[in-house]
Amino acid sequence: MKNFILGSVFGVALTTILGFSNIRYEPNYSTSEVLKIDGFFIFTDSKPVMPHDSLGIVELGFVSGTQYENVRNNLIKRARKAYPNADGIILNLNKKGLDNCHVIKFKQ
Repeated sequence: MKNFILGSVFGVALTTILGFSNIRYEPNYSTSEVLKIDGFFIFTDSKPVMPHDSLGIVELGFVSGTQYENVRNNLIKRARKAYPNADGIILNLNKKGLDNCHVIKFKQ
């Protein structure tokens, strides 16, 4: 009986120690920070690693100009209007189709 109690106490102690140990995140070559423009985190050719919900998709119809900043700024304006509580957008720029973005909200 003493061995069982001693083993149980040792198991709980070990679990507690391992459970509260510091977990370090080691950045690597693909780690970066995204820009925040007009209150939105802008993800281009990348995806957020933090948990998030997709609120919807905003499509871009005809826009005067095809420069990246013009397309990005128009998507930001439309996303902000459609989803005022959103935290960011994931841009999908299509050479042959309509540009769009996924509007996201980070989980708390």
